[in-house]
Amino acid sequence: MAATEYALFEDRFLESFVGSSIFRDPKVAIIELIANAWDAGATEVTISWPENDDELFLVKDNGHGMTDSQFRKRFQKLAYNRSREQGQYAEIPQPHQDKIGKRPTFGRNGKGRLAAFAFGDEFFVKTTREGFQNIFKVFQHPTHNQLAFQKVGNQVEMPGSGTEIYVEHALKTNLSSEDGRREIGMRFLTDPHFKVKLNNVEITFDDIPEECISKIPVEIDGIGTATITVIDVQTTDKSTQQHGIAWHVKRRLVGECTWKGSGSEHLIDGRKTAAKRYIFIVEADFLEDVVAPDWTTFYPTDNKWKVTSKAVFEKIKDHILELSQEQRAEAFNDVEQANRPVLKNIGIVKREKWEKFIKEVQEECPSITADDLQKVGTLLANLEATESKYSLIHTLANATPEELENLGELLAKWDIDLAKIVLDEIEYRTTLLEKLQARVLSHLSDEVLDLQPLFHRGLWIFGPEYETIEYTSNQGMTAVVQKLYGSKEKASGNRPDFAILPDSTVGLYSLPKYDDDGGEIGTDRLTIVELKKPGIPIADEQKSQAWKYVSELYDKGLLKPYSVVNCFVLGSAINPNDDGYTTHKNGAVKILPLDYDTVIRRAKSRLLNLYNKIKTAPFLEDTRMKQYMLDKAQQELF
Repeated sequence: MAATEYALFEDRFLESFVGSSIFRDPKVAIIELIANAWDAGATEVTISWPENDDELFLVKDNGHGMTDSQFRKRFQKLAYNRSREQGQYAEIPQPHQDKIGKRPTFGRNGKGRLAAFAFGDEFFVKTTREGFQNIFKVFQHPTHNQLAFQKVGNQVEMPGSGTEIYVEHALKTNLSSEDGRREIGMRFLTDPHFKVKLNNVEITFDDIPEECISKIPVEIDGIGTATITVIDVQTTDKSTQQHGIAWHVKRRLVGECTWKGSGSEHLIDGRKTAAKRYIFIVEADFLEDVVAPDWTTFYPTDNKWKVTSKAVFEKIKDHILELSQEQRAEAFNDVEQANRPVLKNIGIVKREKWEKFIKEVQEECPSITADDLQKVGTLLANLEATESKYSLIHTLANATPEELENLGELLAKWDIDLAKIVLDEIEYRTTLLEKLQARVLSHLSDEVLDLQPLFHRGLWIFGPEYETIEYTSNQGMTAVVQKLYGSKEKASGNRPDFAILPDSTVGLYSLPKYDDDGGEIGTDRLTIVELKKPGIPIADEQKSQAWKYVSELYDKGLLKPYSVVNCFVLGSAINPNDDGYTTHKNGAVKILPLDYDTVIRRAKSRLLNLYNKIKTAPFLEDTRMKQYMLDKAQQELF
């Protein structure tokens, strides 16, 4: 047997894997190392910063530390999945649990633990846990170009817990200790119980430059005065961690620093620059009596909290809007210019109404794209130029007193926008169900032109996981299935989303999988809907055919070991001896036969049987009439 061979690495492999900014930028590196201390549940971090060449660089924390085996598992494993192995919240050492509630972590893939390479070619990790201390040397092997680890000395008894990461002969960096305090202060002051010292000087708000920090007082009548400290890091961080709104009461963090639950989520899109740039720290000591015992939240129904939070969120909203004022004005001018031909003909009053509405849309939906704002502006301008906007008045005038009473009760419980969202969804689903019910029972239905598009929009019928996940047609996989059978049918060229086979039609709907950087790396889930032609009962042969498609997709590399595949084989009847589901690939692939009657009953059940209660609704009657006319036209053709 030949000797085992191992992968080889170029000199810059590790830098490429971790990221050049972590390896070369001391600002990024020190933030990563402090984030590791945060994730370890530390309350204190001490940094020795080299002012000259050949000096000590050190980051020391009082977090939970690591045992010998934990170091080998967490530190030595590349692409370590921290969230899966340790959870999304920090493990808090027992001595700190009276100070720290729930603490969300930074770490996801373990790359930041190698940030000390920005300060030297090798570094040491001295870590203490469960009464023992171990020291490890971390370096890049000069011969094999591999990341190497070497234990230094023996394990020794040591009380307490924590970790020190240090470079004994560090090089002077292009980031001064003063600039280091500035960068750290702008990101790690959200929790008063997380203190960082750099060269024996504790980092405070005083380390943040005046142009990066401001204060906003908020007077709450009859309650007190809250103070909002606004921090602008000026550059965009890689995530929203430590950005958002942090509430301080009596020098203690309540909950976590986040945009969630602030009422400002619609103003700050987590994918946008602003969400990763601004921090709002709210000091409100007068709320001490409405903080939950575990300090993870405020009592949500308490009037003092409701009044205060509303006032604070309004101030934050105003500040965010002020930051984007020039950008909004420029976007408004573009929309106004594009609609000038219509606006100049609708009169001054209508034009003022149009301007007011567009500006309100900008304020309430600041993440709206320029194209979408353009479309909204054009739509409103056209409406103002017509009389159709008065149709609601005519509807109300024709309503009976009882109907108006019911409308009043409805609006008292539901606001209009929310009611419309719910009713639109009910209308969409029940209309789709009406069409499905009519088409699966009609011998005139074309499984390609009629049924497959309906099932594509109705994947929610098959289970709750389709309620929130967006599946899309995968034409690449469809082409593989099409080629597998060498189909030459005319319809296949017209409908590239579906594979046209001799006895069925196959739709393939996939959900991509992404890596930590947001790049698409394969298929996470695939759903196959196969519609059998009338007269072909579903049996083991048909289920085996579905597995043949999946097997071919695996062979072509379109499915990965982590891919989950659900196949639904649908037809007018199922062989009683073959009505169970089958699995392959240790359960990763599931093939389930269903008859159309079961599919329709499932759909009605998932709609909480609303279909039967509203089957006389005008929009369903209209759908039935259109379906009747379509069937009639088809019958005349045949």
